[in-house]
Amino acid sequence: MNTPTADFIPEVRVSLGLVVGGLAAIGALIGLVGGTPAQFGTNMPIALAIFLAAALGWAMGRWRYDVGAWFLALSLVGVVLIVRLILDTPGGLVLLALPAAIGSVMLRPRAGAVLSAVVSVVALLVMQQGTVSPVEAVMSVTGVWTIYFVYFAAFRSVDGLVSWSWTHYQHAQHALDDVRANRAHLHQTLDDLAHANRQLALTNRRLAAAQLAAEEARKSKAAFVANVSHEFRTPLNMIIGLSDLLIETPHVYGSQLPAALLEDLEIVRRNSQHLLSMVNDVLDLSQIEADRLALHRTRVDLADVVEKSVAVVQPLLSKKEVSMHVDLPPDLPPIYCDGTRVRQVLVNLLSNAARHTEGGSIGVEMQHDDFDVTVCVRDTGPGIPAEDVAHIFEPFYRGTFGARRNESGSGLGLSISRQFIQMHQGEMWLESEVGVGSAFYFRLPLMQPLPNLAGAERWLVEEWNWRERTEPANLPQGAAKPRILIVDETEDLQQAFGRFHDQVVYDRVSTLAEATADLARLPAQMLIVNAASVRLLHEQMAQAQQIDPLLPVVGCCLSPQLNQALAAGAMGQLLKPITHAELNDVLQRLDPAPRTVLVVDDDADARRLFTRMLTAERPNLRVITAGTGSEALQQMRAAVPDLVLLDIMLPDMDGWQVLKTKMTDPLIATIPTYLLSAQDPNQEPLSTKVISLRMGEPLPFRALLRCVEVVPALLREGTPP
Repeated sequence: MNTPTADFIPEVRVSLGLVVGGLAAIGALIGLVGGTPAQFGTNMPIALAIFLAAALGWAMGRWRYDVGAWFLALSLVGVVLIVRLILDTPGGLVLLALPAAIGSVMLRPRAGAVLSAVVSVVALLVMQQGTVSPVEAVMSVTGVWTIYFVYFAAFRSVDGLVSWSWTHYQHAQHALDDVRANRAHLHQTLDDLAHANRQLALTNRRLAAAQLAAEEARKSKAAFVANVSHEFRTPLNMIIGLSDLLIETPHVYGSQLPAALLEDLEIVRRNSQHLLSMVNDVLDLSQIEADRLALHRTRVDLADVVEKSVAVVQPLLSKKEVSMHVDLPPDLPPIYCDGTRVRQVLVNLLSNAARHTEGGSIGVEMQHDDFDVTVCVRDTGPGIPAEDVAHIFEPFYRGTFGARRNESGSGLGLSISRQFIQMHQGEMWLESEVGVGSAFYFRLPLMQPLPNLAGAERWLVEEWNWRERTEPANLPQGAAKPRILIVDETEDLQQAFGRFHDQVVYDRVSTLAEATADLARLPAQMLIVNAASVRLLHEQMAQAQQIDPLLPVVGCCLSPQLNQALAAGAMGQLLKPITHAELNDVLQRLDPAPRTVLVVDDDADARRLFTRMLTAERPNLRVITAGTGSEALQQMRAAVPDLVLLDIMLPDMDGWQVLKTKMTDPLIATIPTYLLSAQDPNQEPLSTKVISLRMGEPLPFRALLRCVEVVPALLREGTPP
């Protein structure tokens, strides 16, 4: 970095104006001092010369500072010589130190040294001429250099101070520039943040709108899933029912049906059942996505599940040159799983293999270790290309190769199967080669996952000696589960809890008296009471608290659809499509056997179908029909039937209202009634508007505060929009 002394030299030098003023003052003093006219006449020209020198020095300094400074310094030397020599002032030569000092201050140190040398030479020349004494000359020279060295030392200190000041000034200037730049950047950042905040607010509003749209879409989807059962099952009831009736009881129509017609009817029934399975797949997928489908796990013999699955698929291979073989290990232990869902997975895999395999074989292989069991369904079909393997488990994906592209399935079977396996904490994958075949694998854990416990090695010490057991250990299969006792007249609540919480043992009793005996035999962590009404709930909870004062008691009022049908006065509920066998089972339950049956349905085709199905094997059975609820009530009062088949969806009043009106009329209240519905009551979620809790011990305030924080959020999560 260049020294800033040269840049700051005008500020650290003596001002030319000050020196000019000093010269003018000296000139005025010389001009005014003088007692005689002769002296005045001598001093006045000197004073004028000094004034002229001052004026010239001022003018030169305005042009160039150095020229003016040199001129004024030399002019001061001349003034000193005039004062000493012309005015004859003894010792006046010593005043040469004054112009040397002023000149050094006005000029740079190097120029000051030159000026001091010039002044010294002038003093020595004057001494050689004998005008002044050597002592005076030596004193003058000594004074000149002494002042110069003092000035030089002071100038070095000032130069260092100026350099330090300049450096810090530059640092401060740079810092100021940085601060200004950062301030501008901060302002820009604030503007950007304000813009981003506006964009975020806009995005939040759009997100809220999108969320609202998604909720509406979810509601629409839920409504669709709720209605699709009725919309699809009602016509399927007609198609499957008539097909079964024509195939199983052709004599109803008075003559033997042609074999070709029976084959065509079998095709119609098979495709109708396939369509029904697709509807069930859509409903299962909806239940999984809504997190309302839970597993009911028990100890299952997987070999029995495989055997039943193979028996279901075996008829599909009767007209094909395809063999079926099953390879099961003899020592397969029971598996802790939902047997119904695993069977559904196996049936789906075997059905896919049977449809796509025209020759060769289909095999079920199984291997297991201490923790898992792996099942493989292998076929010699056309295989699946790699581009299809990557997407084969996606919903509604049916492939792009060969028969898979043209098949009539919904593309949901594999997706649902994989989700069933994943719900068991298992996995499913595929290995396939085009032209060779495919192999679908799924792995299931043999038992429920156990909590992480400290190992037995914590009990081992060096002195421990091994002792072999003489008897086999009788250990439980898993960790002890907490036990909860349910007081409920039906089994619905126990089954529902068992599906959603397989880590807890739920036992059921019907009455509080049975609960007292059960708790005396085996303790429980909680008692759940389900009552039909709020009044009964409070009474039963107060009685339950007396069984064990320290046992927490939870109360609720759950009313499932099936229980609602029973409570309304119906004997049961049939789900469409209703088969001939199901109707026969209902007729066989009644004692004495019914002679007159009333069928209530707003669909004339459905009434005709049920009439044909009821009279197929009982030609003497009298069937009367009604299309509305009011007509049904009139038919019941006019001729009391032995059985009523009542559809829930009616144009004037629904089946529940018909039941309610029927139960208030003593003449027809006792008529056995079965409800007909296209919506599965088991798919309707259990719900309650009342939750009550009684604690055996006083609840601390901290626990109460925690409940206040947690319970509202849990209730909001569980409340449908």
